[in-house]
Order: sequence, then structure tokens, then C-alpha cells
Amino acid sequence: MSARFPAMLRLAVVYALIGVPSLYSAIPPGYTAPVFPAAGIAMMSLLLWGRALWPGVLLGSLLVQLVASGQAGVHGWAYLALLVVPLAATVQALGSCWLIQRWIGWPNPLDRADSVIRLMLFIIPLSCLLSSGISVPTLAALGVLPASDLLFNVWNWWLGDTFGCLIMLPLMLAWFGRPRSEWRARSPALLWPMLLTALTMVGFSALIHHWEALRVQSQFNRDAGQIELALKKRLDMQLDGMLALQQLQTRSPGDSASQWREVTASWLARLPGTQSLGWCPLVSDAERAAFEGHALAGSSILARDAAGHVAPSPQRPSYLPVRYIEPLASNKRALGLDILSSPELATTIRHSLQSGQPMASPAIRLVQEAQKQKGVALYQAVYAPTDDSQHQVLRGVISSLFRMDDIVSSTLQHGVRHDIEVCLIDRDGAPGFHRLSGPANCGKEGWFGQRPHLLSQFSFAGRNWALRLRASEDYLAGLRSWLEWITFVVGLAMTGLFGGFLLIVTGYTRRMEGEVQQRTAELADINQQLQTQLDATRKAEANVTYLALHDSLTSLPNRACWLTMARHAMAEEDKRQLAVLFLDMDEFKTVNDSLGHPVGDQLLVGISRRLQQPLPPDAMLARLGGDEFVILLPYQQQAQLDALGEQLLALFDPAVVVEQHELRCTVSIGVALFPQDGQDPDTLLRHADMAMYAAKEAGRDTLRYYTPDMNTQAMERLTLERDLRRALQDDPAQLVLYYQPQLDADSGRCIGCEALVRWRHPLRGLMLPGEFISLAERSGLIVELGRWAAAGLMLPVSVNLSPVQLERSDLTPYVRGLVKRYQIAPGMLELELTEGALMSEDARHLEVFNALMQLGCRFALDDFGTGYSSLSRLKRFPISRLKIDQAFVSTLPGSGDDEAVVRATLSMARDMGMDVVAEGVETEAQHRCLQAMGCAQMQGYHFARPMPAAELFRFVARLPQAQDSR
Repeated sequence: MSARFPAMLRLAVVYALIGVPSLYSAIPPGYTAPVFPAAGIAMMSLLLWGRALWPGVLLGSLLVQLVASGQAGVHGWAYLALLVVPLAATVQALGSCWLIQRWIGWPNPLDRADSVIRLMLFIIPLSCLLSSGISVPTLAALGVLPASDLLFNVWNWWLGDTFGCLIMLPLMLAWFGRPRSEWRARSPALLWPMLLTALTMVGFSALIHHWEALRVQSQFNRDAGQIELALKKRLDMQLDGMLALQQLQTRSPGDSASQWREVTASWLARLPGTQSLGWCPLVSDAERAAFEGHALAGSSILARDAAGHVAPSPQRPSYLPVRYIEPLASNKRALGLDILSSPELATTIRHSLQSGQPMASPAIRLVQEAQKQKGVALYQAVYAPTDDSQHQVLRGVISSLFRMDDIVSSTLQHGVRHDIEVCLIDRDGAPGFHRLSGPANCGKEGWFGQRPHLLSQFSFAGRNWALRLRASEDYLAGLRSWLEWITFVVGLAMTGLFGGFLLIVTGYTRRMEGEVQQRTAELADINQQLQTQLDATRKAEANVTYLALHDSLTSLPNRACWLTMARHAMAEEDKRQLAVLFLDMDEFKTVNDSLGHPVGDQLLVGISRRLQQPLPPDAMLARLGGDEFVILLPYQQQAQLDALGEQLLALFDPAVVVEQHELRCTVSIGVALFPQDGQDPDTLLRHADMAMYAAKEAGRDTLRYYTPDMNTQAMERLTLERDLRRALQDDPAQLVLYYQPQLDADSGRCIGCEALVRWRHPLRGLMLPGEFISLAERSGLIVELGRWAAAGLMLPVSVNLSPVQLERSDLTPYVRGLVKRYQIAPGMLELELTEGALMSEDARHLEVFNALMQLGCRFALDDFGTGYSSLSRLKRFPISRLKIDQAFVSTLPGSGDDEAVVRATLSMARDMGMDVVAEGVETEAQHRCLQAMGCAQMQGYHFARPMPAAELFRFVARLPQAQDSR
């Protein structure tokens, strides 16, 4: 099997390279190719090199079907074609070989007329019925091919495979026929005439195909242009109606429902598909009570939230409630509804108020709509007439809702083709909700496929729309011309028969006795190869079976093997008590990062041997992957598990010597019990994993049993992580930036500020960074959170930089983009890092620091004194400012130790040319104490709490520096 794999792969590639271009030989509006040489390649390959290559045919046909499915735009159950057609092609290739060997024998020199005639006129046409007879009915049942053209496609498919085999038969024999000495002598007389004939036929057919495609496309362009013109005219009428109603409301606004009914009646009749035409006057909050009394008969002005629920509107400065609406019978629920309360429509209304022009909304689902079609809202602001010296006074807004499917349907009823598929797209719409009308998948990129189509882009009421038109199957069927198909088929038939004639003519030159002897030797050699291959296959299968169930590094059972054994153990009738112990080595990553993976692998091998020592014979130890091991252990009392846990923990005390390195590590163990903690291995493994993480959180090098509250805590972490991800991707407004000023203690000037993120959680309220930053770092969301915070940059500003972000290769390009976009002056952006970020002395980290410095960034070391910094690292990294942690500031004045730390920090910073800012200054006493020690820069609640940007501007304006600047 392994020796034939390259041949199978080559066969699959050649099959795909020949088969994919053949798909384009389909005669419009056909779906099947009238010539498919890949079928001949499959048949001849199995004949020449053995039927064992059939997986190559299967794989090659699968690749061709992937391309064909993409062209046809299949979906749903139609993807079964990816399996059915390759299987049919493989069965056909095997069947052809069987018929050839049975009726004419193989190898065969094909030098006699009777053999060639039986092969080319009977065997090949008969065997090619297999693929067409299986594939076409299946594709028709799946909806890929039209059922109305079933017989035509069966016939066309059969001709394509037959002609492909007839053409490739002499060509492949000329190139690869055996014995080579015989076929090499015959190849010139076979190849050149066949190639010349094939090229002539292909050129002539391509010319006919081109003419036919031009004819079909030209006719489609004319028909599609009429639809485009009619639809745009219909949309223009919708705008005309809005403008006409605007003029009426401007000059003589209606003051009764009957007047509004008379004004809108003619437009509703002329604009089929219109759901409603409404008038929404402007009502101030002072006028609300009077409006609700005389216009709404005492009912309250209503508001609709994002979920579509309607309730009395909260107090607002002004409202745009629906006063009149027609037709009233189907739209009574809209009376009194404030259209500004709908979040998805408020933006469109404001655009109309600003421009004075009709504005269309994104696609919406109408509450009144029982079907699945979408609607669009159109709004037109109405202002009272004024002279040039006065500002315009808003009277209200005219609203119109219309159904898009009804609009398109009414357009297609007047003098245009009905068999062209119409798709209307809102290019400004949200992903997944931009299709306005048309088939469900018409907004996708591959919807046009190979059919004639037309794409028109235009603007409608402030939005960018696209009209996509595609020829339907019925449309193409009506334009079908048989000239191209007949010309192509006749040319293929002549080429195939000409190849058979050449085989007969060239066959008389061969020598019969030499060929028989050579074939006999080849058959003996093939039999020997097959036997050798069979022995190798059996050994390989045994080796593959072992490798599939065991870890290649430690030779322990792997996850799949352990799960199988665990299921058998849990299914036994005695229902023994079982325990699942999940072991995870602590700080194993440090070994890999510092000494390399080879050393880490040897450490794992040594640990796996130790783990087997204290285990009883009926325990099942396996390696799940990485540094994780799992044990399935029968037990009677929990004391047994406690004793075994202590033994396992003690195993890690002695060092493991690997390449003269004494490696010591600990392990965290989580335990889940069967059956109380789970009824299946997967559940027990998950619960033991949770318990293991609880052991790590408890300080590591310990054992913890699973409890149900661990699952609750894990779900809370997942929920919070999901909410943070949604906030970052879908609702960034939940995240807000606060800024805490940094002041010069001597002059009182604001020398900068620190950007701090806050999360307005929909359910938990305002959350401080300490409640979600660690979660963001563990889940990887800290990178997106850091990018979000940078988007609200206000200069001069300090932004916290996580060590996770420092590790990413895209940090420097991203900061460069920010500096260019916001024109940040050098020195006005300061990046704050914790001391842990300086622990790595990787040269790449220094390159990142230097690159950021060239962009004008400065660096501050946050929480100085609480980490593991050394003076040597402070010298190597370009730190320009130290931030004294508030833990040292909070005890001032009075704590001699903390005062000594602060004085030492200030002295060291002066000697190294660094600035110092004290964090967490909350009292005047702390302020004076720090100032007396020479600390000039401070921040904390004593000066100002973190505040939004607008409040920061007002705060800075009150400081001396703002007065000086004026």
C-alpha cells in the first residue's frame, strides 16, 4: 500500500488537472461535459498499473466534484454528490477493466480489428453507462441537476465518458503502453495524428462554443436590463411619493386622520408592496401631556426597545410619535409609537433630519409580517416654511414601510421576463442581514456560478444597494441550441474512431512471440510485487494499530486507548467504585522554554516511569498529551486514594537528571469519582480536570477532589469570558475609557494622565480592571482589549501594556498605525509595563522596545518594587519613568521601611536619569511627605479620581497650566 501511494497521488492529481478544465466544455445551458478525458485516464491507469490504484481515481474525482459543486452553488443534502459521483467513477473504472479483461484479455496488443472494434464500440460504451446511470439520477434527486433534463444529462454524461475513454486509449498506450519497445515504435504514428485531430476539433468546438455563449449572454443582457430599469423606476416612485407628501405637509399640514387618508390613498394604490404611510409630528416633552390627551385619547406615547417590546416611553426632550398612519386597519399598533425609540431606525431618522432628504433604513423584519420577507423603512423630514433669515423649524417626519419581496414581485409583473432570478442586496447592511429580496443564498460570492448574470450597483435614499440578476435554469433551457452540441459530438466521434483506426493500422508491425514472452515475465514480476506488498501491508497495519493506541514518546496508552478501557471498566456488572486522577506537571513549560523540547521529552519519559511504581496492577495509567497524565483506579475507601495521592506527590520530590541537569518539578492532581461525579469517562475526565485546576489555584503540588461548585465557577468564568468577547466584537460601547490625571506636585500643573478601562457589564454593572483583566490575559482577549483601549487615545497619555501583548509580532506595526492615524507627537505616548515583562532578556524583546522608541514612545515601569526587577535589566531596557506602587505610598508618613524604599527609589531614579511618579496618593499628608522626599510627580484620589475624557478636559482647564495657556 505504501509503495503505491505516490502512484495513487499522481493519478489523483492528473485526474483533477484534466477533469476540472473538462467541466467548462459543458454546452450552455448544459450541466454535464460532452467530453471527459479523465474517465479515460482512470480506465487506462487501472489497466496499465493495476486496479489497486482505484483510491487515486476516488480522490481525483472527489477533487473534481469539489470544483463542480462550487460552480453549481450546491448546499444542504446536495453535498452528498461529493461522495456519490466519485464512487460511481471508481466503480466505472473498475468495471471497464473487468470487462476488458473478460472480453478481449489484457495485456492486449490491440493489433487486430476484432479486438479494437469490440473494445471501442461495445466494451467502452457499455461500461460508461455505470457512472452516468448512477450519478445523474442521484444529482437530479439532490436538486443539483434539473429533473426535466434527466435523459439529456444521462446521455451527455455517457457521451462525455465514452469519448474521453476513446480518445485517451490510444494516447496513453502510445505514452505508457507495455512493452515499451513495442509501443515506442508505434507511438509516433499514434500520437501526432491523434493530437492534430484533437487540436483541430477543440479549436473548432471552442469557436462554436464562443459564438453560442455570446448569443446567450447578449440576449440575457437585454432581458436583464429591462428588469433593472423597471425596478429602479419602481424605487424612484417610492421616493416621489415621499417628496410629494413632504410638500403637502410643508404647505398645508393635515390635522385629521381623514385628511391623511385622502392624501395617501392615491399613493398606496400606485405603490403596491407599501406596508404603511405615516405622519409623526414633533412633540416636545412640555407638549407630551396635551398631545397624549387630545391625539392619543389619553394613551401614553410608546417606545420600543431593541428586543421589539413596546412600553410607555420614558421621559425625553422630544418625541416623534405616529399620529396618522394608513392603511389604519393593519397598522393600529403603531399609533403613538415614538419612531426615535427604535435603535435600528433612529440613525436613519437623524440622517433625514440633517439632510432634509428621504433616507432608507437597513433591512428590518416587520412586526406585522407573517412571512419571511424583509422590509425597509423610508423617512422624510418636514420643516415649516421659513425665510432665509430664520432657522428651519421641524414639524415632523413622514414614514413609509414597504416589503421588498412585494416590491420586486410587482415589478416583475409588467412587461419583463419572469424566469430571471432577481437578488437585491444592501451593500451597507450588516453581515448576514444585507439581503433585501431574492433566494436565500443569493448574497454569497459564488451565487452567479457559470450562468449569465448582471451586477448593478446604485444608491437609494442614502444607502448603497446592489441588484444581482442571474439566468435561471428555465431561462437557459429556452435558449438552448443544439448546433454546438451536435458539432462537438460529431467531432468527438470522428476523433475516437480515428484513434481506433490508428491502433489497427499500427498494430500489424508488432512481433507476436516477443510480446507474449515479455508479458509473461511482467505478470510473474507483478505477482511477486503483490505478494511482497501484501506482507508489508500486514506489518504496517499491525504497527499502525499499536501507534494508534499508544503514546509515541512514553509508550503509555494514549487518550483514545484510555477512554476505551475506561468505558469497559465502567460497563462491568459489578459496578466497582472507580476514581479518575488527572495529573498536570507544574511549570513544565519553563523546562521546554529554557532547556528545549528534547530535554522536556526526556523529563516526561522519566516521570512516566516513576508514575508506574506505586500503582496497583489494576490501575490504568495513560498520557493525554503534553504534561498531562490520567489514572483510572478501582478503590474501596477514600483513604486509599489519599494515600496514593501522597505517594504520587512524593514521587516528584527527587530530581530527574537529564543531560547533567537536575530537574525538579511538582504536580497538581484532580480527582473525580465514579459513579457519583459522572457516569461516563468523558464527564469524569472533565470534572477531574476542573479539580486539577482547583489544585493549581490552591498553590499547586497538592490534590483536590471534584465538587459541583467547581463546575459553577468554571461556567461563571466561561460566561464572563463570553460576555467580554461579545463586548469587544459586537458592543464596544460597554467598554469606556477613564483617565486619571498625573500632576506636578510643585506647580500643580497636569503633566499627563493614565488611561484606565472600565466595563459597563449589562448585568453586573460597572466593573473595575481587577475584576476582568486577569481573565482577559488567560483567554487571550487582552490583545483585543489593548487595541480597543488604544483607540480612545488622548494625549499626553500613559497606556498599560500587558506582557501578552509584548509577545505578539504585530505590536509594533499596530502602534505605528496609531501614531500615524492620530498624529501623535514624540514623547506623548507612554507605555506602562509591569516588572514581569522585563524578566525575559530575549534579544527580540529589546528589538521591540527599540522599534517602539523610534516611533516616539516612552516607557514606564509600573508597580515598581513589587516584582523581580534588577538594576541590570533597568539599564538594558529603555525605561524613562518609574511608578512607585501604592502599597508603599499608603503607609506614608510613619512607616520607616516604606519611606526607605521610596527614598531609595527616588535616589536611584535621579542617578539613572529617570522620572518617578507616586501612585495612590490619597491624603494631604502623603502628598507633603512625598514632596519633602523630592517626588515631584503624583497621581491618586487626593488630586482626582479616574474620569471620562470630557470631565478630564474640564478638570485640566481649572488647573494653572490651562490659565497660563490662555
